[in-house]
Amino acid sequence: MYAVASAPPRLLDAIPPEDLERLSRDLDQLHLPAGRLLTTAHDAPRRVFFPDTAVIAQSLAMHDGRTAGVGITGVEGMIGLAAISGPTTPAGTEATVQIAGSAWTMTAERLRAAVRSSDALRLSIERYATVLLGHRAQTVACNRLHGLDGRAARWLLLIHDRIDGSSFPLTQEAFADLLGVSRPAVSTVGAAFARAGAAEFRRGIVHVLDAAALEGASCECIVADREAFRPVSHHVAAAADERAARERGMGAIRTQIRRAR
Repeated sequence: MYAVASAPPRLLDAIPPEDLERLSRDLDQLHLPAGRLLTTAHDAPRRVFFPDTAVIAQSLAMHDGRTAGVGITGVEGMIGLAAISGPTTPAGTEATVQIAGSAWTMTAERLRAAVRSSDALRLSIERYATVLLGHRAQTVACNRLHGLDGRAARWLLLIHDRIDGSSFPLTQEAFADLLGVSRPAVSTVGAAFARAGAAEFRRGIVHVLDAAALEGASCECIVADREAFRPVSHHVAAAADERAARERGMGAIRTQIRRAR
């Protein structure tokens, strides 16, 4: 039984309105083009990013040039988490924009200051960091124990869960880098997915034809991935509901004040 996929809420939505208002003074929204490098593994992040519609892939590169993906981040997370630890802590992974889109960004220095002044922000990021560690551990086990077909389906679903629609740009070369395999191996897997009517590659675009079929081809890790982020999603959704309730309450108070006048 596979967990039902749903678009995760923004990590920033877990922050109380007053804290988010202060944080927003340091946040800038920008468009991230596909292929843009946001962090390198051995350098400290100078900026942090909260994806909105963009999807970011994290990977590690070996000395011989081979790479392997270690995670996919969308609206539910952030890029540059190492900045919380201090100005000299390296990012640990290379983060590259996989799907072009918007994101909120601020300097690492300002984020550290915001975390010091907001317990809610600190707790939200700590929750996310804990979940992210579990997600990375799941990826290690997946890469060691599961076959290429299952791993490939999992990665496609990780991206699919974080976009609006059923198609997204992903070349076979880029997908091979994420999986840490050769392009011919990806071509073989892609042909199998197409024959099954699950997904197909066409001119650098992945079309998810049948998400349920793709989930059936995936290893068990996609369930663990979705379950891991569920507590964060619940916390964010609860915070958003509380914020909406406060705003409704303030609206009623303002109406009463206007009437009293």
